Amino acid sequence: YYYFYKMGMNYLTFFKFSALIATSIVFISFILEFYFQLTPCRLCIFQRYGWIIISIISVFSILNHSLKRFSFLISLLALTSLSILSAYHSLVEMGTIDNLISCSVPSGLETNNIQELEQIIINTENNDCAFTKFKLLGFSLSNLGFITSLCLTITNLLLIKKELSN
Repeated sequence: YYYFYKMGMNYLTFFKFSALIATSIVFISFILEFYFQLTPCRLCIFQRYGWIIISIISVFSILNHSLKRFSFLISLLALTSLSILSAYHSLVEMGTIDNLISCSVPSGLETNNIQELEQIIINTENNDCAFTKFKLLGFSLSNLGFITSLCLTITNLLLIKKELSN
């Protein structure tokens, strides 16, 4: 990212790149959910909303050049929030911290015998945020989301610094 910054990353390039990254992440998350049947946990859904917000901010910023500083600041706020959420999700997955947000759905465990209980357990889908369902090169999706949002946040900060110095 520092290379892109030094090589002339500017307002328009940053938001085009952000829109591409954020839209790709949302698209891939839907493919993983609906094609590969990887049901997201509640924190994954919150992260998806964050990426959708980043996409909207980026498209707005591409179309409206007159509010550069506002666009940089609002995207910085959104990216920082997304980085914090992604870091939190990663720490929950690693077992470093306890999850404060309930990720599980009430099960309705009203059974009369052990066979009914067994069927409920077999048919219950795991949506607990503490369990990683998919890894790419050893990184969970929340880890990858954290790395991506942190890189975009740092690039945004560098561009704000560049904008304020002009």
